[in-house]
Amino acid sequence: MNGDCGNLKINLVAGRILFAFISGIVIAISGGGSAFINRPVGASYLTMWIAYWLVQATRKRGEPSEYDKKQRWVYLTGAVYIPLLIVVPSWEYANFAGPIPRDGPLAWAGLVLFACGILVLAAAMRVLGRLYTSYLGIQREHRLVTSGVYRYIRHPGYLGEIISMFGVGLSLGSVVGLVLAVVSLLLVLVRIGHEEEMLIDKFGDEYTSYMKRTKRLIPLIY
Repeated sequence: MNGDCGNLKINLVAGRILFAFISGIVIAISGGGSAFINRPVGASYLTMWIAYWLVQATRKRGEPSEYDKKQRWVYLTGAVYIPLLIVVPSWEYANFAGPIPRDGPLAWAGLVLFACGILVLAAAMRVLGRLYTSYLGIQREHRLVTSGVYRYIRHPGYLGEIISMFGVGLSLGSVVGLVLAVVSLLLVLVRIGHEEEMLIDKFGDEYTSYMKRTKRLIPLIY
């Protein structure tokens, strides 16, 4: 049984890694193939994209819960959102000249934003370890983690994802990419609401006390 579980985990990680590289190929093709890769912004964007999904590949699936059932429509939205995110920004980058300038300071600012988002996400996943899961649920031997980046905000992983998505839109000068980033923000806020409800139910005063001394996503602000 343990061997089967181990094989499932390996297959899940391998599948996610394969997704990272296949989606990178699709992005390059939709962006014009070699013309996309030969542009410094295009090549840098592909590097950031693959790095983002390789970090996500280490994420545990976890145990689902009643709170996770509330996320079903979020997952359904994601089934449409992710293919659009893969194809449209690079196609828009290759086929339109505006309204956001291509390959200029905003593009490089977007790439920096993308890289920062990946680093924040990786830091959050490193601190939480196996507790950072795809499913929304209380895991075995679940504990409240308030160290590392969690000392300052309660949801640094989600912040990293949001920053990354806005980096996608800016780096390729994609209006659709920025709209999708706003959609991502709204989905994250919904998930945070359910997650905090779950954690209050599990940890009670310990979590409400943690809430009083931290912000949700942005230190000192929100």
